[in-house]
Amino acid sequence: MASSRVHGQGSWTWARLRAAPGGALALAALVLVTAFLAAALPRTVEGYEDAALRDTLRRASLPDRSVSATAEVPYTAVAAGDVTDPFPARDLAAAETAFLKVVRPPLTLDPAQAVLGVRNAEPVPASDPGLPRPTSSLDPRATLVAQPGLGTYARVVSGRLPGGTTRAGEVEAVLSARTAQVLGLRTGSAVHLPTTSGSPLTVRVTGIVTPRSPGSAFWSAEPDLRSPTLLTVPGPSGADPAYYWHFSALISQEASGVVLGLAGGARLYWHHPVDVGTVTAHDVPALRDRLASLSSGPDSTRLRSLTGIPGISVTQNGLASLLGPFEREREAASPMVLVATLGVGAVAGVVLLMAGGLAAARRRSEVQWLRVRGSSRAALVMRLLGETTPIVLPSAAAGTALALLVVPAGRYGTSIAAGAVVAVVAALALPVRAVVLSGRFGLQEREDLAEARPSRRRTVAELTVAVVVTAAVAALRRRGTADGGVDALTASAPVLVAVVAALVLLRLYPLPLRLLARPTARLRGSVLHLGLARAGRTSSAAMLPLVALLVALAVTSFGGSVLAGVETGRDRAAVRQVGADARIDSLTTLPAGLAEHVRKVAGVRATTSVRIETGLSTIPAGTSYDLVVVDPEKYAALVSATGIGEPFPARALVGGGDGVLPAIVSPRLAQQFRKSDAIVQAYSGPTPVRAVAVQDVTPAVTGRDFVIVSAAAMTRAHADKPAYLLAPTTLFATGPTVDGRGLNALARQSGKGLTLTLRAQERTGFTGSALQTGARRVYLAAVAGAIGYSVLALLLSLLHNAPQRKALLARLRTMGMTSRQRQWLAVLETLPQVLLGALGGILVSLATVSLLRPAVDLTALAFSSRASGADISGTVLRTDPASLLLPAAGLVVLAGVVLAVQAWLTGRRGEGTELRMGERS
Repeated sequence: MASSRVHGQGSWTWARLRAAPGGALALAALVLVTAFLAAALPRTVEGYEDAALRDTLRRASLPDRSVSATAEVPYTAVAAGDVTDPFPARDLAAAETAFLKVVRPPLTLDPAQAVLGVRNAEPVPASDPGLPRPTSSLDPRATLVAQPGLGTYARVVSGRLPGGTTRAGEVEAVLSARTAQVLGLRTGSAVHLPTTSGSPLTVRVTGIVTPRSPGSAFWSAEPDLRSPTLLTVPGPSGADPAYYWHFSALISQEASGVVLGLAGGARLYWHHPVDVGTVTAHDVPALRDRLASLSSGPDSTRLRSLTGIPGISVTQNGLASLLGPFEREREAASPMVLVATLGVGAVAGVVLLMAGGLAAARRRSEVQWLRVRGSSRAALVMRLLGETTPIVLPSAAAGTALALLVVPAGRYGTSIAAGAVVAVVAALALPVRAVVLSGRFGLQEREDLAEARPSRRRTVAELTVAVVVTAAVAALRRRGTADGGVDALTASAPVLVAVVAALVLLRLYPLPLRLLARPTARLRGSVLHLGLARAGRTSSAAMLPLVALLVALAVTSFGGSVLAGVETGRDRAAVRQVGADARIDSLTTLPAGLAEHVRKVAGVRATTSVRIETGLSTIPAGTSYDLVVVDPEKYAALVSATGIGEPFPARALVGGGDGVLPAIVSPRLAQQFRKSDAIVQAYSGPTPVRAVAVQDVTPAVTGRDFVIVSAAAMTRAHADKPAYLLAPTTLFATGPTVDGRGLNALARQSGKGLTLTLRAQERTGFTGSALQTGARRVYLAAVAGAIGYSVLALLLSLLHNAPQRKALLARLRTMGMTSRQRQWLAVLETLPQVLLGALGGILVSLATVSLLRPAVDLTALAFSSRASGADISGTVLRTDPASLLLPAAGLVVLAGVVLAVQAWLTGRRGEGTELRMGERS
């Protein structure tokens, strides 16, 4: 019995496939493409995230991508000539082995690149008279380093490698060729270092070496092994900073005990570069937890127990310093990806449901006959499921497997689950829709009519959806994403708003068309009236294509708003950082005639010269500020051209006849100056000022308080002072296409001490990282997919009504209607629905941007961790006209073309055939 039932089902399925091979192939192609996209998207996201993380790690220095353990050994009063070996290589290797036992996945280290050794904890000065001293009062400082493997990683240029034994007060060492060149040392030279015992330690240079592999961990884990570094220390108050050289000398491991006699004692270290090829973005939170545990958690206690070194510790200033900013950028880039994923998923789901609904509508009579002849709903579902499963399952499996092959990066579980969801939706769409239609017995209903009164269940369901979405969006606006990050609620907001808009538009859509159809009945022509009358008879079948159109347009415009907000924020930050399109600063004063030469450079429209004096402070509050001396009219034009801050009140700086200069100040200084006049200690002398206006920001100063006065008033107040104390120090240039190369050449020719800063260069510094760039590409690809699916939904909607439309056009042809009239009728009948979707998409997009603007934080998406100190105040969601209008207009044009072509093709065929097709439909 069971075998005959299975055989009967197989015969039924085979007969259905032979009866409609085109539909089966179309469904298979749709499922294959959808499953491929669904499985490829998560792997693509993980792929670019992994690539961005690994690129970040590879670009970082070796210490920054390493996990380092150190142990401090206090200095002792041992004699400098003590030849004992307190740090044997085998003990360091044993500690290294114990460290590797503590490390657990997902933290994977590269043992081949591990570096361990001993050095003195604090650099000590070398007082030998022949050593170079950039600042005469500062001696160069030295670090003695003992790292196993010196003979393997170093090539001897002259002399020999250091010996393992030391004489009293002396140790042998080698220097890199660059270090020896800078310090003026050679084989046989000696450097004397102070010890805690009072007698100096002589470091005898026995050889000069060069790295066999300069980029290896042996030469990069510890600083200054390959070459010395010029370091600075702050000078006395107001004085220039002081400079000194720091260098490292390599000694033998057997002689490492001498570092205990130096100030600060010894430091043991184990550097472990991470295995970059095994790091994934998905494991970043777990990696940070592992590093925290190694630093101050259970793993730290276990490390001390296994190594037997009480003071050993793991610092988080290496790998952890890279993972934190990466995780923040990843969280910032995820809104676009999530919005695109849910958007394209919703549109693809609608298309799959529409495909099943069209098949069910086409076979409605057949399904009803089966029900009349006694088939239960469960049996009907199983029969239809047996038809779709042989088509859907192989196609979904093929699409998923193709995605796994084409996109090799990423995990398998999410992709396989996404492909399975596609298969389930595609397989159940036809059976479920057919069962729903089979429950409506009686005469065949006209599908071009809307129900006069929607059912109570539908009304309650629509109201429930509207209330839930409204509450969700309101909660999102209150919560925001600046602290909590983005989640599914934030990403699904465009989809939810689009669904509610579709419900509202379908309720309101027939009313204006029916009102418009009444006066058109009095017109002589019948095309307009007939088209509007048929367009007003909207059935519930228009719900799914309208949802698809609204979701696709909402996702597209939301992404355009995100990108527009990011670009505008970066542009504003770059202008705010520079103060204009180009800026030339001088250490003293600007050369005479520089402004005239700059105005001749291509792209420069206007220039503004100002004097900026930095480092001034108020008394007694001690608030630091900058004094800006400007030409009020020209500076007002600069403010207007850059858009920085409020319009500049140039007239407020005119006056000062009583000897007190009117000034425009920052808000904090306004609070200090409001009680009485203040004295500004300008370079030209004390200047009394009075605050007459307050502004938050100004082009000449970024991130500091300021006082702005008139140049003419300043000159009158200090007419007896030298001209250079009042001359401009900074030149601002504005123009849409400033020639940066020309300005750079002019600045070099005009004299020394000039610094050119271009807005375009600052803007380049704000360019997104590899992570943000990858997220943008994935978003654009997903938006393209959503638009493609929305076009397919529109075509399926037109295909659904095609038989009735063809039959109507054929009847009208027999009644004498011309070909052009039939084409206009076909367009007028369906175009209002497409216009409804386009206008609804625009309204939904505007509403989504307005609703989510306070909730979405674009700061981390616009500025990477490298861009610090930027003005981020203008980085918010902004409506992008191109992404708002172009997709909607494209869908309208496409629908009009398809309808016109369909009407033209109908006119070329025999009306008898079309009438019979219409009757069968």
